[in-house]
Amino acid sequence: MKNLPTHKITDHSLDGISVREFVQGLKLPDEPLLHRDDYFAFGLLTHGELIINVDFTERVLRGGQVGCMLPGQVHQYARISGAEGWLLFIDGTLLGDENLRVLRRFAFSNRTISISDEKSGELCTLFPMLQRRLGSNAAKDFARVIVDVFVEIIAQNDTMANLNPHKREVLMKFTELVDNHITTNRQPSFYAERLNITTGYLNEILTATIGCSTSYYIQQQIVLRMKRELAYSTQGIQEIAFGLGFDDYTYFSRLFTKTTGVSPTTFRRNYHD
Repeated sequence: MKNLPTHKITDHSLDGISVREFVQGLKLPDEPLLHRDDYFAFGLLTHGELIINVDFTERVLRGGQVGCMLPGQVHQYARISGAEGWLLFIDGTLLGDENLRVLRRFAFSNRTISISDEKSGELCTLFPMLQRRLGSNAAKDFARVIVDVFVEIIAQNDTMANLNPHKREVLMKFTELVDNHITTNRQPSFYAERLNITTGYLNEILTATIGCSTSYYIQQQIVLRMKRELAYSTQGIQEIAFGLGFDDYTYFSRLFTKTTGVSPTTFRRNYHD
């Protein structure tokens, strides 16, 4: 099996924006490609159904719903049935800090959102307008308007929007730190120190915001990294363990088996011939 490919926004467009329309009769390749993107993907489905496997979780997008996928999430288009709608691929540098914060919070929900006919109609007007202007100076402005509409819809359904702003900010900084340091540091105290708060307060914030302890969140993130590497890397399992910061392969195997219910070897067989 080859290394997991990363699709780049430059594969689609040199100005950081690409639009794709779903039309009746569109079919997926016989062997849809497992991959990750270095860009954001926004989707609106007006009819039918699209099923995508995202980081080992099935996500269903149906008519009248919108969804968003973040850079780095491993995914594969699984099934499509009478789907009509639009996809927008856009470089994260074009989104703005506040929009990025809303989208990162939304990533915790791992879900799609139903929208009103009014908002759906608004988006269905904007997408073709953007498509006609791709490659022009106006394209970025139209793309930002579409993103703003998506973010507005997401923000209205944001379960964290009413949380204490300080706790929300700590949560976002914590998750960014975990993304950057999880292979070298998996102790809650490491992250609490860098956030200038106590371990107990960090645990309190995570319990209040996303419903789990600090240790559990860190464990789930390292197990997700394990799954990605086992499924998509050509390295041996022991090499993967060392690459993820585990000096003890036995502990790596034990943690994976305890968390997922299967051994690393068994899990890997599902993805490697």
